[in-house]
Amino acid sequence: MTCSFRTRIVFAFLFAAALSFAAKAQPPAPNTTEWENESLKLRIFYPSDLTKGDTEQILRDGHLAFPGVSGATDPKLAGGTRCLRPELLLQLPAASTQTTASILLAELDINCLNAEHESVSTTLLNDMADLVAKVPGMKPTAQPSTYTIGWQKVHMAAAQGQPQDAAPGQLYTMAISTNWNSHLLVWYFSSNDIDTLNRITKTTVRFGRDQAAPLYPLTIGNASH
Repeated sequence: MTCSFRTRIVFAFLFAAALSFAAKAQPPAPNTTEWENESLKLRIFYPSDLTKGDTEQILRDGHLAFPGVSGATDPKLAGGTRCLRPELLLQLPAASTQTTASILLAELDINCLNAEHESVSTTLLNDMADLVAKVPGMKPTAQPSTYTIGWQKVHMAAAQGQPQDAAPGQLYTMAISTNWNSHLLVWYFSSNDIDTLNRITKTTVRFGRDQAAPLYPLTIGNASH
C-alpha cells in the first residue's frame, strides 16, 4: 500500500530535521577544538594544541603586526592591511616548544576600504592573500591558486623567507581569502617549521551548512630543498 501524499510530506520533514540535527551535532575531529561565529555563519575546527590569543595584541597603532604579513611596502596592500579586523587569533604556546605557529582570521572592513581607496579593486581580496609573497624578505613557495572548499571559492598564496618583522630564521606563511556571505575573509598562517605550517593549514572550516573541509588540503614544500 502506498503512503498518502500527506504522510510522505511528514516523513520528508522528519528526515530533513534528522539530517539538520546530525549536522549540528557533528562532533569535531580528534584533537581539534571548535570555534563558531554565528554572525559569520562559520565554524572552524583547529588543532587543540593551539590556544586562542588576544586579537588586540596584533594591532599596533591600527596596523596589523603578524609575522610575515606586516611590512608590505606596496601602498595599496599596506592600506588594505589597515582595514583588516581580526576575528580569531590562534597560537602555539611559546613555553611548550621552540616551534612557532599562528593562525589569524580577519575580515576586511569594506567601509574602511572605501575610505582608503577611491574605488575598491575587484582583485583586492586576492591581493590580500598574495601579499605574503610580497613582504620584503619573503618569496613564493607555490603559485597562487584558486580552488573550492566544498562550494566556496577561495584564493591561496604561500611564501617563505626571513622578513624584517620576525625573529631570525626561516618563516613559512600562507594566506587564504574568500568572499563569504558578504564578508571579505582572510586567513593567515605563520610558522618557523614547514611541517607545522602544513599541519595548521589542515584546520577545517564549515561555511554555513556545508561539510567541514580542510582550509588547504595539499602539502607545501620547502623551496630551499
